[in-house]
Amino acid sequence: MSLLRDLGLRMIMIDEVHNLLAGTHREQRRFLNVLRYLSNELEASLACFGVSEAVDAIRGDVQLARRLDEHHLPNWRDDAEFSDMIQTLIAALPLEKKSNLKVKSLKQILAQTGGVTSRIFALVKDLSIDAIHSGEECITDDAIAKWTPVWSRHATHQRRLERAGG
Repeated sequence: MSLLRDLGLRMIMIDEVHNLLAGTHREQRRFLNVLRYLSNELEASLACFGVSEAVDAIRGDVQLARRLDEHHLPNWRDDAEFSDMIQTLIAALPLEKKSNLKVKSLKQILAQTGGVTSRIFALVKDLSIDAIHSGEECITDDAIAKWTPVWSRHATHQRRLERAGG
């Protein structure tokens, strides 16, 4: 604790807090108690992130739930903000060539991901890895058109297994 105080810790950030629900009731209580204790002792703000079930995880501790405000990130829409985000994300990648995507490709990204941020990041990551391995060194409109989402591949594989009886 003294090290954290000496460092001047002002905020504790917990990602994927919804995973707390995988633990037993006792483990959940213990974790939430530790969060509350750390926040109190260090006088640090808490920022917890996760899917909608994260709210249920935090509500397990009434005192903690009162301290936190709930905010929801909306899915991305077909607008300039989405286009800017994609361009910024791609520009930050270690690709040697500039990716010049058409509006149609941006619409395909939205359609394939449902506008969900984590899916958009997964798509861009997969495409950038493919671009590096292929030597293309940029994300192309063609690559976006051919890309199959991991969640679709998993669903297709699962359906095949179910049909095969396994």
